[in-house]
Amino acid sequence: MSAKSNDNHLLNEYILSTQLLTDGEPIRCVTTVVHNDSSTSSSSLELLSGSQGGVVSRIVLPSSDEEKKSANNDQKGSNDDHDEPLLEIQPGGANTRHPHQITAILSSSSCSNGHSMGDLYVTGCKDGNVRVMDGKTHELKYVLEGHSNAVTSLSWIPPQNSSAQNNPWLVSGSWDGTAKLWSITQDSYASLGTLSGHENTVSVAGLPAESDTVRKVVTVSAGVAEGSSIRGHTVRIWRLTPSADGTMVKSELMAQVANDHSGPMRDVVYDAETQSIYTCSNDGTVKIRSADDGKCQTTLAYPGGDRPMFLSLCVVGDWQTKAVVAGAEDGNVVVWDVAQGQPNREAQVIAHPGCVWKVAPLLQNNSSDFVTACNDGNLRLFSRHASKSAAPSVLASFSQSVSEAAASRSTGPSQEEISKLPKWEMNSLTQGRSEGQVQVFQKDGKAIAAQWSAASRTWIEVGEVTGTNANAGTINGKKYDHVLPIEIDVPGGGIQKLQIGYNNGENPFVTAQAFVDEHTLDQGYLAQIADYIRQRTGESGPTLDSGGGGASSGAPSSWPAASSAPTPMDATPTYDHLPMKGYKIFDAGVDKKGLTKVVTKIREFNGTVTSNALTSNEENDILDSLSTTLASTSRYHSSTISNMELATIHTMITKWDAKHAFPALDLARMAVLHPDASSAKRKGYWEEVLCGALDMCLGLGDGVVGEVAVPMLTMRLVANSYKGGSGSAGAAGSLIDRILECANACAASNNKNVRLSVATAILDTSSYMHTSSTPISSSSAVHILDVVGTIAGCGKYESEPIVRSLVALGTVLLLPGGCGEEIQKVAKERGTGSMVERVASGHGDMAKAVAKEILSILS
Repeated sequence: MSAKSNDNHLLNEYILSTQLLTDGEPIRCVTTVVHNDSSTSSSSLELLSGSQGGVVSRIVLPSSDEEKKSANNDQKGSNDDHDEPLLEIQPGGANTRHPHQITAILSSSSCSNGHSMGDLYVTGCKDGNVRVMDGKTHELKYVLEGHSNAVTSLSWIPPQNSSAQNNPWLVSGSWDGTAKLWSITQDSYASLGTLSGHENTVSVAGLPAESDTVRKVVTVSAGVAEGSSIRGHTVRIWRLTPSADGTMVKSELMAQVANDHSGPMRDVVYDAETQSIYTCSNDGTVKIRSADDGKCQTTLAYPGGDRPMFLSLCVVGDWQTKAVVAGAEDGNVVVWDVAQGQPNREAQVIAHPGCVWKVAPLLQNNSSDFVTACNDGNLRLFSRHASKSAAPSVLASFSQSVSEAAASRSTGPSQEEISKLPKWEMNSLTQGRSEGQVQVFQKDGKAIAAQWSAASRTWIEVGEVTGTNANAGTINGKKYDHVLPIEIDVPGGGIQKLQIGYNNGENPFVTAQAFVDEHTLDQGYLAQIADYIRQRTGESGPTLDSGGGGASSGAPSSWPAASSAPTPMDATPTYDHLPMKGYKIFDAGVDKKGLTKVVTKIREFNGTVTSNALTSNEENDILDSLSTTLASTSRYHSSTISNMELATIHTMITKWDAKHAFPALDLARMAVLHPDASSAKRKGYWEEVLCGALDMCLGLGDGVVGEVAVPMLTMRLVANSYKGGSGSAGAAGSLIDRILECANACAASNNKNVRLSVATAILDTSSYMHTSSTPISSSSAVHILDVVGTIAGCGKYESEPIVRSLVALGTVLLLPGGCGEEIQKVAKERGTGSMVERVASGHGDMAKAVAKEILSILS
């Protein structure tokens, strides 16, 4: 494609028109606001963007008249006469600051069908809330609650005819596997219903109404893991009919198309002129679909060999200038010319300095211009009008930033860049913003990455920032063919940047599952991580990169970021096996066969208990419903557990005797792994259930060492509670002393399954202590030493539980702050080193390796 003008004074290729730096954080979303002045028949254009830092920025672009004037000046050779856009960061002050990154933004101007909703805009946030803002004052009007995970997609659903009584509806798509419908006006809002049953992340787009009373919407999903691939990503077209009083909406699935992309779908839009649906995917393609049945009519593929993941798309222009634009994770923007009479033009690829999170049209007079939101914190406008070309200095700056970003993937920082970094010797003057934040310093003429520890209020040196010619790298001393960045939310807001190692020939799902387990991530991430591995392996890139998550504070945006996985407080020496990262769980039997066995036993015992027996409804319908939900593990992202189902478990554990209650302990062990059952709102519930289980176990007295079912299942429930959601983990964390008392009572058990359960429970307890944002008392940590002492002294333990017990011991020795030092002192006074050496000697190489690291800590 050459860049010469056609007869309509349009270039064949897009050129940079404007480049705008907002708050400096990666920009995750952008929308256009059009203000029409009926008195002058003119319009003005604004942009609203949302950043990873939770900040809204407002950019006022030059008016149409000013642009024409500027264009005339340009034709005279005065390219510097452009009026500058007006930038306003946080236009509403603190009102526009969000507690987490803003992942979607939508203006009332983008409402189709010419319907005026007044001046407002809507944001979607990673905290799961939708916020409605006043478009003039930027004050917060409403917070729409209901999603249980990040809201990443927003769209209007227009009525057939616009009127004051016939407002567009808002639809929001979320990571929670649902789309929610809302009624919004300047004066009120209401929830209208939920479209459920999706496969993980949902993207949404409103469609033209079918009649005065029936509207339509299209939703697309990311899919779920099936074996070694991701399947189930589905396009769904819904018919929506309001109730007579307008307070609810009945949804009807009209059509669906599954699996015609080869990866998760990331965005969907509707174009009224072509009456088509457009979807983009991780597979590097865009599909143009019928709006009637969702079936693919045309596929637009990335023109290069290695296809990137497309994160966003838009359609711009009229029938003469129509183009499809897609933004990619690798920093490329692809433009396909699909105008009539020009169907075969080669796609244009516009490189950016970082991940392009969002592309959006400029909604003014059928404009073919578009804007991109980039990870480097810049908004960039692109146009085919030569008169709108950016100044030569801006074009040169953009070209240079793209070249530097590409070069940084194969080289480390220059000496000039290093000299501008804060000095390591002065790191105490630089305070981190959140746990796990990565900062680059200069030390001895080199650039080093350090990680912020909120507990100790110090920076921990991670390693030197270097470049490489490929993705190959090392994590924790182990070499990999590919070291890839992963961006994860951390409690309290913010982003934690981790790394995953992958070797050619491995199963991506096996690697992804190990990563999920190691870093204690939600199981819903599995499919996304596995697909990410498949897409990125084979592409060249930096050893350490932010993966679109944003550059670390203090470093150039193109620089790599270091791993922010949990790190021992003492960075020299480092340890291969300590501290414990993540949790071990007991998930055997979480299937139809295993649950049927447990429920059958419960029904058997329900007929023999003397009091507090389950009702007929609880014994049959509720237990059947609960077991069906728990058995469908692939649906955990969208299924829920009712209070009545959980209450049934609570009754059996807290009111039945130990002889009859142990099947309920097993059911609780499975239920706590369900994300809804163990969510934050149910912390109090799990405190009561865990207390009931621990009381039951300790109630066995000295005879507990001869028992099997109750002590084994109690310890397994404890272990799984840490791995469950924040509710169950917080409940277990509040009962640590009681848990360790029970573990110590069971530690000398005569049964090997109980012994493994005890070792796993204290291992997970130590991991929770090490990563907890709440300070851990040294007396609680000392209880871990007590249990390990009982384990070592009884002489009954097999190699695997011995290793887990030693790792638990080593982990509490490395607790952050002064707590770890106090435990080390106690351990030395008790002669723990010699005990560890003696115990490990007969239990294999792994036990010896862990023991060696414990001795190193104590020395």
